[in-house]
Amino acid sequence: MRPISLTLQAFGPFADQQTIEFDRFGAAPLFLINGATGAGKSSILDAICYALYGETTGSERTGDQMRCDYADPNLLTFVRFAFALGDKQYEVERYPEQQVPKKRGEGFTRKTHSATLIRRVEEEQTLLANKPTPVRKAVEELLGLEVNQFRQVMVIPQGKFRELLIANSKDREAIFGQLFQTHIYTQIERALFERAAGIRKEKDEFDNQIKGALNVAALENEGELDNAIAELTPRLAQSQEAYKTSQQRRDNAKQALLDAQQLVKQFNQLATLKQALHQLNTQQTSIDAKRQQIKNAEQAAQLDVAYSQYKDAQTQTVHSQQQQTNAQQAVNDATQALTQAQTEYDEVQAQQTALPTLTQEHYDLQSMENNVRQLQTQQQALSQAQQTLQRTQHKRQDIERAIANTEQQLVQQRQQWEQAAQQRAGLEGQKLALTQCVELINKRLNESKLLRQCSEKQQAMQACNNDYNAAKQTSLSAARYADELELKWHQNQAAILAARLQPNQACPVCGSHEHPHPAQSNSDTVTKEQVQSARQQQSRGHQQELSAATAYQQASADLHFVQQQLSELQEDLAQQASLDELQQQRQDLQSTIQEREAINLERFAEQIRQTEHRLTQHKQQAEQLHDETDKAQQYYTQLETEVNRLQASLHPDWNTLDKVLARKQSVEQQMKALTTQLQNAEQRLNQARSAAAAANAFAESAAKQLEQWQQSLETMHEAWLRALQQSPFTDEAAYQQARLSHDTRTALNQDVHAFDEQLARLTGQLESLQAQLAEHTIPDIVPLEATLEACQTEVTSAFNQVTELASRMDNLRQVKAKLVDLYARNQALEAKYQVYGTLSDIANGRTGAKVSLHRFVLGVLLDDVLIQASQRLQIMSRGRYLLKRKQERAKGNAGSGLDLMVEDGYTGKWRDVATLSGGESFMAALSLALGVSDVVQSYSGGVRLDTLFIDEGFGSLDPESLDLAIQTLVDLQQGGRTIGIISHVSELKEQIALRLDIQASRLGSHIQLVS
Repeated sequence: MRPISLTLQAFGPFADQQTIEFDRFGAAPLFLINGATGAGKSSILDAICYALYGETTGSERTGDQMRCDYADPNLLTFVRFAFALGDKQYEVERYPEQQVPKKRGEGFTRKTHSATLIRRVEEEQTLLANKPTPVRKAVEELLGLEVNQFRQVMVIPQGKFRELLIANSKDREAIFGQLFQTHIYTQIERALFERAAGIRKEKDEFDNQIKGALNVAALENEGELDNAIAELTPRLAQSQEAYKTSQQRRDNAKQALLDAQQLVKQFNQLATLKQALHQLNTQQTSIDAKRQQIKNAEQAAQLDVAYSQYKDAQTQTVHSQQQQTNAQQAVNDATQALTQAQTEYDEVQAQQTALPTLTQEHYDLQSMENNVRQLQTQQQALSQAQQTLQRTQHKRQDIERAIANTEQQLVQQRQQWEQAAQQRAGLEGQKLALTQCVELINKRLNESKLLRQCSEKQQAMQACNNDYNAAKQTSLSAARYADELELKWHQNQAAILAARLQPNQACPVCGSHEHPHPAQSNSDTVTKEQVQSARQQQSRGHQQELSAATAYQQASADLHFVQQQLSELQEDLAQQASLDELQQQRQDLQSTIQEREAINLERFAEQIRQTEHRLTQHKQQAEQLHDETDKAQQYYTQLETEVNRLQASLHPDWNTLDKVLARKQSVEQQMKALTTQLQNAEQRLNQARSAAAAANAFAESAAKQLEQWQQSLETMHEAWLRALQQSPFTDEAAYQQARLSHDTRTALNQDVHAFDEQLARLTGQLESLQAQLAEHTIPDIVPLEATLEACQTEVTSAFNQVTELASRMDNLRQVKAKLVDLYARNQALEAKYQVYGTLSDIANGRTGAKVSLHRFVLGVLLDDVLIQASQRLQIMSRGRYLLKRKQERAKGNAGSGLDLMVEDGYTGKWRDVATLSGGESFMAALSLALGVSDVVQSYSGGVRLDTLFIDEGFGSLDPESLDLAIQTLVDLQQGGRTIGIISHVSELKEQIALRLDIQASRLGSHIQLVS
């Protein structure tokens, strides 16, 4: 940060407005702020710190306590500070809360705390923030420093120079972390801690699952589980062997019954086949008739080709006779048409003798038409030339009048521009007021919106609370119900075991041979599936409870966030006008701005420029029209002479174009009619000749075709008669009766074929089945069914016993497998926790030297700072002192790693920096501040520390140390830093040529630049 200017008004001891132009000091100046005690030297630093953060450097006084008692009541207290960051400039202006006179009546009203921050780029301004809190946050983002860090790094206020020097590791970590932007390492610490905590939580959940798995089996540990499996294994094997034996007996009885049933079924099938064969034999007569019908149709089909050829030849002969008759009629018609066309052609040929005379007359008329058209063209050109001459003369008169009017308009526009310039003043002020008014209106509207949101969020939070209470009650009920079911299930298991106890046999649970009080079966039978379903319902209820709790917490956080926003907004709007008043102010300002914006000075200036340009154009047009008028007059005279010459050369009978064109059109029509008549007659004659030749050729072809078909008909008829005589049919009628269609023949063949196949199949099946049953009789089924039923009862009893034992074994083995899986996964989590837990402890400083990762990184950076600081401290202390980071671990659980020590060259021992005297502490703090400035700027991404202000402290130095301290600051200033020193030490006036003198008086202090 590099200061540009500072303006104070009614602030501290300064009654009126005072301005310090730091740019006048030159680049990277070293200057002294000098003045008597109480004159207001420290108030300059207070003003800079208050403008940026809203707090003074010493933090003892608030902004409203900084108003000058000497100031005029009508003069507002404010501070304006302009500064540069790199190549960008910013300006912050802040008004503290203060009492101001009322605009109407007597008394005072309270003006609230306000602030604005703008960025300047050449002539343009951009508003970055316009409220105290947003301005402070924006400044912290720009500078990278909070107010406490700013006091310790860029401004060392009076009595505060030891704070940076003797700060503990925690405070110094906050300062250096902000300066060096090392927050990424705190994020790494947090991420490792959260990862380790998550693994630990997951491991605890697995431990609970292991206990739950053992509880399901009613066992205490894995040893009991293994013993239960070992005891149950032989019993299960015996039960399974008995079950297999009963199954074999049941299967043998079942097979015997199946064999008997199959034999009964075959005897029934034999009777069915006999009945079906008897019914099929009744259809034999009908099938024989169909066989004969198929035979006749096949014989008739052999005559189909000859019969079809005969009928086709007969049809074609009749058709050819009709064609021959039509062709002969066409020949007669064509001959008559040819004779008529020849007669018409001879008559038209005789009329063509008049054509040469008409052609000569048409040529003469064409020449006369050209002469008349030339005369008309020249007459039209003469008329247009006359009109052009008249228009040019009128334009010349119009442009002369336009020149006079434009000169008068130009005088009026210049007068209007002067009036508008006077009315335009004050527009920017009105726009700024409108912007501020609109911002207040938006905040009032936002206030209403936040009030509605508060009400909605409260209702939402209450609904979430109700949902959470209901979900919690449901979860508790499900847990109780699951516990009850699981208890009943365990009791039922005990009753099952008790039912199997035999006198003088060891109990599988306790091993006792006496059973005085065996467990009794509960009337309510509970299955393992019911217990698992209840536990799943309990888990779902618990998840719903957690979801409801999360929703309630989120709703509560949302409500708190909206309430906080509303509180901040209402605090900003406490002394502002109401929404209706602000909207009325906006309407008034908009009307005023609209009226003044309508006054466009540039538009008036542009109108003047356009009018001047138009006047110049008018004058140029006047000169051009003068030349055009002379040329038009000459052209008109030439055309008039040519028209007179052409009129004298025309014959009186043909002096108009209508007469010539009318006669020419008549001649052309006569010539065209003669030519067209000859062409049409010749065309009709050619067409008649072609038609006569075509008709004769077609007639000859038709006669030949008729003769051929008559011969073919005779041949085909003889062939048909021979085929009919050779067939079994007596005549054509018998042949037609025997013919069948292809589909009909196919259907008859299918019927016959189906009958033959069915007859053969039934006969074969009957013979085969009779052979199989020749040595058998119908068996008795009832005794076999009774035997099978008894065997099935024995199998069911054996199966129930196996199922019961196997179910218990499955449960135990599932528990065993689950325990193996849980132990393996738990072991993996344990290994993972060894890694992440150790990393988290190291990164968060819980082991060893109690130094966190972030503090370790800052320790390395602090070492670089101490190297630079020690170089300056050695010079100022004349080689006595060096600064060093304390390496020893702090006592107890306190963090360490950033504490400082000083080496005393006189004693050769290290001691705490708090043991330094006042003057020594000042030199050490100054060296440390300068070292921080050097190192921070050497790292990319660090905060820019271009400026350092030092308030007092030099009075504690002896003359030699003072000279060394001043020389150190001079060296720093030559390296491009701005150094401001506040002190009343007289020796500094002699060593620092550039200074600001603060002169106190009874009416307030004043600032004077002395160079």
